[in-house]
Parts: sequence; structure tokens; C-alpha cells
Amino acid sequence: MSYQLEHLNQANLIGFIRHELRTPINAIIGYGELLQEDLDETNSSALVIIDEVLLGVKEVLQIISDLLNPRNEDEEYKFDLEDSIKKIPLVMGNLAKKIITHSEDLLNNLTEVESKEDAEKIRIAASKLFELVNHADSMIDTFIQSLDLNQLSFDSLAALSTALPNSDGETENLDTLTGKILVVDDTPSNLELLSRNLSRKGHQVTTNLSVKQAIETLSNSDYDLILLDLIMPEINGYQFLNYLKNNPSFQHIPVIMISALDELESVIRCIEIGAEDFLPKPFNPVLLNARINSSLERKRLRDKEQQYTQQVEALSRILEKELDKGRQMQKDFLPARILSKSGWEFDAFFSPARQLAGDFYDIFELPNNHVGLVIADVCDKGVGAALFMGLFRSLIRIFSGQTTLDGLSILAFQDNSNSGISGKALEAIRLANNYVSINHAETGMFATIFFGVIELETGKMEYVSGGHEAIYILDANHQIKHTLDSTGPAVGMLPNMTFQIKQIEMDAGDLLVAYTDGVPEAKSENGEFFNNERLRAALHTSSISAQETIQYISNQVMDHIGMADQFDDITMLAAKRL
Repeated sequence: MSYQLEHLNQANLIGFIRHELRTPINAIIGYGELLQEDLDETNSSALVIIDEVLLGVKEVLQIISDLLNPRNEDEEYKFDLEDSIKKIPLVMGNLAKKIITHSEDLLNNLTEVESKEDAEKIRIAASKLFELVNHADSMIDTFIQSLDLNQLSFDSLAALSTALPNSDGETENLDTLTGKILVVDDTPSNLELLSRNLSRKGHQVTTNLSVKQAIETLSNSDYDLILLDLIMPEINGYQFLNYLKNNPSFQHIPVIMISALDELESVIRCIEIGAEDFLPKPFNPVLLNARINSSLERKRLRDKEQQYTQQVEALSRILEKELDKGRQMQKDFLPARILSKSGWEFDAFFSPARQLAGDFYDIFELPNNHVGLVIADVCDKGVGAALFMGLFRSLIRIFSGQTTLDGLSILAFQDNSNSGISGKALEAIRLANNYVSINHAETGMFATIFFGVIELETGKMEYVSGGHEAIYILDANHQIKHTLDSTGPAVGMLPNMTFQIKQIEMDAGDLLVAYTDGVPEAKSENGEFFNNERLRAALHTSSISAQETIQYISNQVMDHIGMADQFDDITMLAAKRL
């Protein structure tokens, strides 16, 4: 090792070794600090381990600073690089091993996927640090190789790039890549040499002596690559490149600039505009072949990407049409018109967050002048939630014994004594719960549902609330008179659950307002929730009628969301006794 060190630039080698050791340390510190921010105090064991990891790497950093510092202020100190490199595994080895152990403990103490991913990156970086520390001599060899690589000529680099590994780890000869190439150069001999050289490689070559000819050629045929001379009369290569990259018809074609080395600054300007690469004059055949094959390969990949994008867009359009059909079908599940009954006023609001929603509401007639009110929120979003929305809605209607379907009388149970109607209807919740939990248990789908049955003549209402948001009943002065909380669990989770039926009476002027959690959890552009306090404030200041109340609250919620994406379905239902 002494011989190697004597022939190396000591300052550059020290900088290289410090850089190599600090690279994994920087990764450990970065991901460690991110985890500290993400984890709350409840995961105290993980936070303690992170502190141990960070403490360890900071100690390693200090050792690096002390050990690899030839500018010690002590005049008697004599820096020995060979001795310092030998000391690296001795003074850092145990520390690096402890950091690996702590990083593995950290992985075992985390459950969140994203947190574990960051912890795994810490472990990998710790392993890299351990490897570097315990094989410090290898960093000298790596440094020497980097010097050799920097001294490689353009010809050597071109030769290396003629064979690149494919996806199977085997080498693929880029000579097999062929394409249609347009060469634009005002020197005939250059055109001839390029044409002959490229044709031997199997390319289809077209040559033009001027930009004007090239524009006409491009308008008549497609090309995979353009070789463009920079210095030409009339319109130069810089101007033509600018034209190409600003023309949608040609901007996707890769362009390799051709220039003498003393025009390098202009070539750099062209690359900033969008040139793919450059070739120096006179041409080296190996370098020419490598640069062209590299550009053609990127062109192939871009073409495939564009093709895949077009396929995805086509599939997206098909999916969008299907979702539109599903959205219309789901809309048809909701009442076609709001029910109208003498002495009562009903209204509703429904705004899905996506094409298909998991929320629904329903207002329908029951025997002996009773009306059923339903508002529900199926867990999750998207297609699955929408399908179960239709299932829950249908089960409740069927099991409750509705008497009309869009104005058409249908068969339903009758109770001429005018008693027990509510109890029988509300059995729909228990039956729907058992049906879903027994027949569709593997899906894990459930819904929070409020189902109230109002006796229109008396204002008495019996209800079941399966895990749903609180329902408010306001008096004539818009003060909260009653809050109807849950009377049972969410519907569809487990069979044979108990759902308690409760009763309340709505007086003249009373207004029932029901909603799903999309209302209080509506987020503004800065992530602030609409929350229950704003909802109650809106209830107190809303107008008298059911329709005006729903309109006022929905406007408040939508104004709060503003330009932000709607996070969840928003559904509201109101019933007022006049």
C-alpha cells in the first residue's frame, strides 16, 4: 500500500475517502431525522432506537474528521495517511456494527409500511458503512480506478458503450439497432462519409445540404434521428434546432449536433435547447456508432412510452364511460324526486367525491301513513362501496315493507291497527346486518346507517342508528333540541348484533338534520376540517325550511372546501314538521 500512496495525490485521496464514508452516513442521518418527524411520542421505543443510531453515526463523523485531518493545529503532529487508513476499521468497526444492530432493531419496532421503508434504507446504508470501514484499503483501489476512468479517451468510452446489459443481465449488441436517419450538412464530403458509414450499419439514410431541404424532407417522411451540422449558411444548425424543438410535429425526433471541438460552447447551448448529444469532427466511426445507437435506443423507449400512454388513455376513456354508466345507475338508486307529504317538508343533498359513491339517502312511504328516512355511509370508496351502497339500500327497502316505488303501489305488510309499523320496518336493519355479515363476510364491508320511521300524523319517530354520526333535531328557533346518538354498531360487521330502537316525538316546527361524516371531515385547501363546531354554527344560522337549511349548510361546506379536492362523499337529509 505504501507504494500506491506515494504515487497518488494525497489531498485528493483523503477527500475521496471522506466522501465515501460520509455518503452512507448522510443517508442514515437524513432518513433518521425524517422518521423522528413522522413518529409520534406513542412509539417511544422506536424513537429511542433512532436516537441511538444518530448518536452512533455522529460519533463516526467526528472520528472521520479527527482521523483524516492532515491540517492538525498541533505543530508536533505529523499526519501519516497510511497509518490513518489502517486505523479506520480499528476505531470505527465496533461503532459501525452497533449502528447495524440498532437499525435492525428499528425495523422490528415499526409497523407502518412507509416507516419500515425508511428504516430499511437506514439498514442498507449502515451495512454499506460497515463494509467500507472494514475494507478501508479497497477505497484506494476504487480511487485509482476512478482516475483511470477519467483518463479514458472518447474512443474508449464509445467502445464501452457499444455493448450494454439488457434486462436479463446479458450483453446486447447495439449494432442491431437501425433506423431512418436524416443528415443535414452543407459539406458534401461529410454527407457522403456519414451516409456510407451509417448505411453499412443497416440504417436508412437521407442527406440534405441545407435546412430548407431538410424541412421539406421532414414534411414528407418520418425519421428516427437527425444529425445536424452547427455551422451552415443561410439558416444555421442553432436556428434549425430551435425550430424543431418548438414544432409539435418534429420535437420528438432526437437531434445529434455535429461540430468542431472549438465550437463546444455553441453545442452546449444547443443541448440546453433540446439536442440529444453531439459529435466532434472529424468523425470517429466507433464513437459515431455508439452515439447514434444510444440516441436510437432512447427514441425507441420514448416511442414505446408514447404508445403505452395512448393505450392507457384509450383504456381510461373506456373506463370513464363505464364509470359514467355506473354513476348514472347509482344515481337512479336515489329517490327520483323528493317525497311530498301534507304537513311535512323533506329535502336532501348528495355530492360524491368520485364517480361512484358509498353514501346514500332514501325517503320512502311505509304502511298507514308512515315515512322511512335513511342516510348511510358504506366503508371505503369506489366501485366496491358503490355496489354495497345499492345492496344496503335495496335490503332496507325490501325488509322494511315500503308501499310505493316511484309512485307505483307495491305489495307490503299491512298493520290495520296502526301500531307496530315502526318496529317491523326497523327490523330491516337487523335483517340487512345478518344478510351482509353472513353472505359477504369475506369482503369486510359494512355501513353506518340511520333509519328513522315517522308517523306523519303524530310526529312520533322510532329510529335505529347503526354507528352513524349524531342526528340533530332543531326547534322552531333553530336551537338544538335533541341529539340522536348511535343505538348499535355499524351494520354488516357481525351477525346477530343488537340494534336498540329508540323513540322521539317531533313537534310542529321541529327540523331533523342528518348527515354523513363527509360534512364535518370536509377539508379546506390548507387541510383544515369543516368540523362539528362549524356544522352546529351553520344549523343555528340556517333558514327556516328544510330546503333552505340543506342549501345553506351545503354552501358553507363547499365554500370551505374551495379549490381543494373533495376528500369524501357529502350527503345530508332534512325532515321538517310544519
